Amino acid sequence: MLRSRITAAAVGATVLGVTAALVPTVSTANQTTTAASAIVTWTDSSSDFTAAPEGTVPLNDKWYWAALSDPTAGGKITDFATLDEDGLSVSEGEAVGLVRGLTKPVPGGEVGALASGLSTTTTGATSFGLAIQEGGDTSAQTVVFATDAGNSDGVSDGLTRWIDPATGEVESTSKLASDLKAADAEVVGYVVYVGIDITAEVPAPPATDEPTETPAPTETPAPTDEPTVAPTDEPTDEPTDEPTTAPTDEPTTAPTDEPTEPTAPVSVGGELKSLASPLESDAQALAADASGSISALRIDDTTTYFTPQPTAAARLLTTSATLTEATTTGVRVQGSGFAPNEVVTAAVGDAADAVAIPGVQFRADADGNVSGTIVLPADLVDSAGTYVLGLVGLSSAQTATTTLTVTADAGTAPVAVPVPGTATFTG
Repeated sequence: MLRSRITAAAVGATVLGVTAALVPTVSTANQTTTAASAIVTWTDSSSDFTAAPEGTVPLNDKWYWAALSDPTAGGKITDFATLDEDGLSVSEGEAVGLVRGLTKPVPGGEVGALASGLSTTTTGATSFGLAIQEGGDTSAQTVVFATDAGNSDGVSDGLTRWIDPATGEVESTSKLASDLKAADAEVVGYVVYVGIDITAEVPAPPATDEPTETPAPTETPAPTDEPTVAPTDEPTDEPTDEPTTAPTDEPTTAPTDEPTEPTAPVSVGGELKSLASPLESDAQALAADASGSISALRIDDTTTYFTPQPTAAARLLTTSATLTEATTTGVRVQGSGFAPNEVVTAAVGDAADAVAIPGVQFRADADGNVSGTIVLPADLVDSAGTYVLGLVGLSSAQTATTTLTVTADAGTAPVAVPVPGTATFTG
């Protein structure tokens, strides 16, 4: 089930009924260079999507969807798309639109930072766009779509350029940020079209932002006082003071004072079209041109996976250890089913209670696996018995537990104790 990002942010590390404030410290696990976003969710069932209402689509912390062939069809998203290991997919001839709001609008001047953490994992015809609002005017909204030339696998690392589907104009992230800042505009949400390639559908814009100059007309020689063809000495008709066909003061085909003006591009700094229903206003004229899918989307502080949520699991390489072993050399643990690259922490206790283990932190690999050694605190494991060891994903709130049996240390050889008595000597 889709968890609210606000709720997810407040989850922290909850395991075995206890919430602990876990501060990342030292890890003994393999490290990766890419960190997970602060929040990770799996959106993997039809109940995680709400059918977009007719008219205005809310920009809030929910995924709204509509079939682009019939935005008011309703029903379930799985009537038009598939949710499985490949993500959210559509077949050729079908297309769906997804809309979601940011938890907090991003000012135009900060769009560069927003874009730098943006990434999508897609196949086929799939488009991602930012929903933009000018000032506080909800009627002045538009969508600009990401376009990465030569990259068919999605958007990544802020290398994106942006296209306005109304004009075909393409600009860099820095130029977009500048335009939005000048217009007092902000990013309020985002849109995904699965089954439509916006870049392929939008007509090419003019070659430059400047109007194409009309070539200067060929200069017509200035008329002379005499006609071009001199009259004979004895003209049949007495010539007039003016030539028969008097040249005008202007050339026969007068150039306009200004060059011909192409269709003016609509920039985000000018009039913005309505986003009352982006699924209708932007998609009705577009065809569901090919199959497509999206399996992951990272933006702002959240990564959404459209694949089945894994089941987290943990196991110990050795299920028992002596008290001294557990609290000095530690126990080796392996975990799986966490979010790729997220921080995973540990807790120990019994079936009803657990306490976070200070200084233990792992980093999951790209497949969500972790491994490392955990030294159990002597004040938490102070006697022989059965303990529950838990692993907690800080971004995903995925949890897994396993059981450790702690045995008493082996006894040492008894020390000889003197026995008082009378000694008898013979000589």
